[in-house]
Amino acid sequence: MSQHESRWSLAHTGNRILLAVIAGALIACLCGGTDLPVATQLVILLGVGGVTYALVTLLHRTRR
Repeated sequence: MSQHESRWSLAHTGNRILLAVIAGALIACLCGGTDLPVATQLVILLGVGGVTYALVTLLHRTRR
């Protein structure tokens, strides 16, 4: 019998994407109080989201 992973775990791609979006949005909101241009804030949002997704995916794959 194989074990099924919880649908709330980071094994699901959608959950990793959601975590990356939330992390990116949080950092972008923190940057929103600064005088950074909107384009720079968008780059920060995408960068933090991408790094978060890559890191969580890498950590998940090494645990298998």
